[in-house]
Amino acid sequence: MSKPKKLEEAAYQYSKKQILTKQWLPQTHITEIGLSKKLGISRTPIRHAFLRLEEEGYIVIEQNKGIRIREKQISLQGFRERLEFMELLLIDYLHFLQIKEIQFKTNSLETIVDQLKRVTLVKEIDVFSDIEFDYWTGFYQYARNTYTTSLFLDTFRSINGQADQEIQGFLQISQPTKIKHFNQILIFLKQSEYALARKEVRILINQLSLIAIQGI
Repeated sequence: MSKPKKLEEAAYQYSKKQILTKQWLPQTHITEIGLSKKLGISRTPIRHAFLRLEEEGYIVIEQNKGIRIREKQISLQGFRERLEFMELLLIDYLHFLQIKEIQFKTNSLETIVDQLKRVTLVKEIDVFSDIEFDYWTGFYQYARNTYTTSLFLDTFRSINGQADQEIQGFLQISQPTKIKHFNQILIFLKQSEYALARKEVRILINQLSLIAIQGI
């Protein structure tokens, strides 16, 4: 094997290992120049290694940005399982809020819902997803268990980072449903009606599951 091929193979194996062992998490951005400095090799073999990884579905090459680690592709069953998992985490968190008698301040989240309304059904669904991520981050503002919060947000990213066109379509058509229930959940939180907020979460997840079954 020639030296250029050995360097490409080294960059390929290193990058693939980083992805498979979760050292590079999904949605992480990596640049050629950054990896070049890390491995002490030129950018050319790294570029070739990235092309191989993109062909195998591990990454997405973004012009002038480097690469983005792809989310693991999931089936419809996996999609629904993640929704159900998110529901369990949300219900548990709302129980915590109720037990601690938290007075939930909703102002910032109400502003985010207004932002979501303005970008509903736009062609670039990443815009909606980014703002929705802010909603859930703010939603967990009173959480004391950072691990649980990370699990929820990672699950959210795994769903919204799917490249499958049918799932992308589901994410878009589900936007009005999300906004409706996001807003209602905030109304209940503002009134400290945690039991009703939990019920609303269950309705939301059920609605999203139905849309997924019908639309995917």
